[in-house]
Amino acid sequence: MQQSRLYVIGALCPYCMVVWVVTIAVFWHTTIHSLQRWRATTARHVPGVVAMLIEYRAAALTAWYLVIIVLIAIRFWDYWVTLL
Repeated sequence: MQQSRLYVIGALCPYCMVVWVVTIAVFWHTTIHSLQRWRATTARHVPGVVAMLIEYRAAALTAWYLVIIVLIAIRFWDYWVTLL
C-alpha cells in the first residue's frame, strides 16, 4: 500500500501548507456554490446530503482541516514530544 507524500517525505513545507489551505478552501466554496445553483434550478426535492452540506459548509470545511492537522500531528508526534 502506497503512503501519502506527507509520510514518505517526512517533512512539511510551510509554502505547501499555505497552498493546501487555500486550495481546499477554494475547492470547497466552488463546490458549495455549484450545489446552491443546482438546488436553485431543480425542484424542491433536493437530496438531504446536499442540503446538509450547504447548511453546514463551514463545519465541513473545519472538519476537513482538522483531519489534516490530526494526520500531521500523528506523523510528527515523536518529534514534538522531544521538544517538551
